[in-house]
This record gives sequence, C-alpha cells and structure tokens, in this order.
Amino acid sequence: MGSPVQIALRFSFCLDVRPVALFILIKMAYSKMWKIVYTIYPPVLRLLEKVKFHKGRQPYLLGYLKSNCDLNELREFLTNEGFEDAILTWKDEGEVLNMRKVSDEVYQYHLRIFDDNEVRVHYEFSSEGSPLKHIRESCFEKRSEYFNFLLVNYLKK
Repeated sequence: MGSPVQIALRFSFCLDVRPVALFILIKMAYSKMWKIVYTIYPPVLRLLEKVKFHKGRQPYLLGYLKSNCDLNELREFLTNEGFEDAILTWKDEGEVLNMRKVSDEVYQYHLRIFDDNEVRVHYEFSSEGSPLKHIRESCFEKRSEYFNFLLVNYLKK
C-alpha cells in the first residue's frame, strides 16, 4: 500500500491539489503572522499606556457586579460561554478582568470588569477579523441586551 506520503503523492497526480496546497500555505502564514502580533503588540500597548496615550475607561457602562460575586467563578462561567482572555487590548484603569467572545469570525463581544465591580461592555470588530476597522472603532456598540441576559445572575438589579 505504501506510506501516507506515498499515497498522497499518488493521489496528487490524479487531482490538481495546487489550490488546496496554496490555501494551506496561506493559512499557515496567517497563523504565524498572528503569533508574531500576539507577541509584539501587547508590550507596545503597555508602553503607550505608560505615556498616557490611553487612560481612563472605555465607554458603555453596563452596571455593577453583586458584591458577593466571585471573579474566578465569573471567569469560569464566561469561559464556558465561549469567552477568552482579551490580549490585544488596552488595559483600562482599575481593570481586573478583560475577556472577549469572537462572533462570526469578524466581530467580538468584549467585557471588562473593574476593581470597583463596574462592568463595561461593547461589541466591535475583532483584531483578527478586521484589524484596521478594530483600531478605528468602525463598529463600537453597547449591545447591553446580550450582556444583561448573559450576566443576569451576576449583576446588581
């Protein structure tokens, strides 16, 4: 029968696999590019924050967490709902939790929790989905209905 490589080579003569190979190469290059961005960009953001390029808190106050809310429990809940740590973001003053959930590969739901239990949220282009539109904040919406439903057991009434 032959090794998987030999079988693949025999199969490749039957079909023109160049488009598939090109797609795989582009996907690999794209993946490597984002690994570099994820390594370099956060320290640049931290430097810009130190020189006060970004300060304060972003808009869209949703409300406040209940005083007995356990942040580790909330993080676990959000992770189970598809959220992940948001890495390519500003760190707002007093921020203790910063997570996002990618939606439709282009957008993301973004949530920040602060040391005073304040919750701020928005919906925007993701860095990976549309880097320039993300930076320009071309889409920057509150989407409070989504977050109120999601956090119903964690928010003060």
